Amino acid sequence: MAPQGGTVRSKGAYVCASAFLLTLCASGLRARDPSATPTESTPSSSLRIRKVRVLIVSQAPRVRLRSSDRLVVLDASGGVQGRFDPDTAVVITPRGGKSLRVGDSLRVSSGATIRSQDGAPIRVSQRQGDEWSPEFSYHGWIHLKVTEGRRLDVINHVDVESYVACVVANEVWPTFHEEAYRAQAIVSRSFVLYQMDRRPATDVDVTATQGSQVYRGIRTDGPGGRAAEATEYTRGLVLTHRSDTGRDQLFCTYYSAACGGMSQSAALLGAEGDVEPLHGGVACDYCRIAPGDNYRWGPETLSAADVLRRLAARYPSITSLGRIRRITPIERTPAGRPVTLRIYGTGGTSHDILAERFRVAIGGMVAKSTDCRITVGNGEVVFDEGKGFGHGLGLCQWGTQGQALEGKRAGEILAFYYPGSRLLRAY
Repeated sequence: MAPQGGTVRSKGAYVCASAFLLTLCASGLRARDPSATPTESTPSSSLRIRKVRVLIVSQAPRVRLRSSDRLVVLDASGGVQGRFDPDTAVVITPRGGKSLRVGDSLRVSSGATIRSQDGAPIRVSQRQGDEWSPEFSYHGWIHLKVTEGRRLDVINHVDVESYVACVVANEVWPTFHEEAYRAQAIVSRSFVLYQMDRRPATDVDVTATQGSQVYRGIRTDGPGGRAAEATEYTRGLVLTHRSDTGRDQLFCTYYSAACGGMSQSAALLGAEGDVEPLHGGVACDYCRIAPGDNYRWGPETLSAADVLRRLAARYPSITSLGRIRRITPIERTPAGRPVTLRIYGTGGTSHDILAERFRVAIGGMVAKSTDCRITVGNGEVVFDEGKGFGHGLGLCQWGTQGQALEGKRAGEILAFYYPGSRLLRAY
């Protein structure tokens, strides 16, 4: 997934006291092969496994919930405030202060948690203009809080393995090999546990978007079934690196659609997790199988005014440039991918920006990666000779598929894209 801007540093998390080193034999990951007997590793500290808190709806004017079970409404202290019959459409509306109106008449003073009585999924939709959005179904329970401006944030509290299965179903192409599904399950589990460890006192661990991992609730179709199988097959397995003190430490397991031929360093992007597995420089020709413009792309064109407008939405000070005259890389990776761009404006002004932040600001579907040539002329900015799709950190998803088709197992694939990493069983 893509770094979305600012730099956050963390010491990360350590595997729990019950962690086991998974033997990596020549055949790769064999989580259910009795010949691959786990070897106990020395524990570093406790990794508390709790429910993941996923922001699934942000700043909604109204939200609607329903379930095949009776819904139970609890207040902030856990007291039961009301119940709704199965299949009742329960509309939640923010009121004055932090209070909520739940249904036609129930009022909850400060946030609310809604659970299904017998554990059935809860279906969620939000008001969009004059219509309700499509419903998505979620395991676990739903927490609602009023934000500034009398809007609603909706947070799904869900167990780790259910979350991972839902993410894999949306992050992996439906036709991918089962070993690619398994590799993604381990990466997605490692990613969310790392994020959870960094945010013990906050309301949210991850979002449901590409800023974290794509999470759209329960999938019951073919990809959903395959994702659930891969998640169960790899249950509890995580990626770690050996810290300077000799402890096994979780790291931020970034991944992108296609690296385009070479992974890049998290340190160069200002991304969190400057550790050996994320130092980049992994040569990958496996993602050449990516279809369409996922591997090689361009040209894509935007007006220079539009580029400036998109940048200014995130970085208002950039409007001082006036008009964009030229965009030049001033730092590159050893493989030639731009790291930092200098944007020249009228009157001799200029602005330096990390290339990945530039890409995210103008739109990842326009500049699919930073590994491209950027030219400015006739009031237009042209992105051409592009390589890959995404930030190019860590695992390459189409490269994973390419390796799986050549017979590589998930463990081998992960060791390739995260050099120096270790595969451990956290629970």
